[in-house]
Amino acid sequence: MRVTEDGRLRKSVVVTGAANGIGKAIVKRLAATGWAVVSVDRDVDALQEQEGAGQTSGAAVAGDVRDREVLIEARRAAEGVGQLTAWVNNAGIVRLGPLHLMLPEVIDETLDIDLRAVVFGTREALTSFLANGVGGSIVNISSVHARGSFPGYGAYDAAKGGVESLTRYVCTEYGHLGIRCNAIAPGAVNTNIVPPATPDDPLAASSVRGADLSPMHRVSEPTEIAEVVAFLVEGPSFAINGHTLAVDNGMSARNYAVQPDTAVVFAAEPSKP
Repeated sequence: MRVTEDGRLRKSVVVTGAANGIGKAIVKRLAATGWAVVSVDRDVDALQEQEGAGQTSGAAVAGDVRDREVLIEARRAAEGVGQLTAWVNNAGIVRLGPLHLMLPEVIDETLDIDLRAVVFGTREALTSFLANGVGGSIVNISSVHARGSFPGYGAYDAAKGGVESLTRYVCTEYGHLGIRCNAIAPGAVNTNIVPPATPDDPLAASSVRGADLSPMHRVSEPTEIAEVVAFLVEGPSFAINGHTLAVDNGMSARNYAVQPDTAVVFAAEPSKP
């Protein structure tokens, strides 16, 4: 393990979905303050570019978070470059469409990446914390979709709701050891995770419209989410546990009128009660 100049073990952190968007900003922010960052992503080219720029300051693991062996490799890599003290479950995807029209394999992909990988990533973090006597911190990237649904996001909404339930569970089960688990629920963020709606898209009326949904009439930048991650893993945040922090420009503070998707219709006249 690497040590600091004063002889202490260097803190290491695993960040999934690390090569682009919010994950890339998290890696850069934590590396800048001395963390040995283990970046995990299936975008090999972007990951290599990041590693070449020296932004990880730890190690890179190329692979899909749906593969448990990738998460195990990430844990071992973090333990090899320092003391694994934090884990950020950031990897996520969005697949749009009414649930009854969405292909089963697309639903599986969404749930596997957005929820199952978070569960198993959390498991690896806890395994390391317990084995090494570390009161570590886990941060899960959730979404305003965990508590406020929008048409077209059925599998995504379900996964993010599960992420927040998991966050509360970890606090309840492991909090007595000083282990913390919190979530961040961004609203619209300037990334490419959600494909833009086109005028002829049946989801156009209900798709996230960025600044239009926020009382502050703005979209967050990935760096803003990264700053909150840093606060939760290295700032004066020890008393915060099992909490989901909305970082959404006020988006979750109000309700919305949404139009139903035109594809959601009865195939025949509904039967009378």
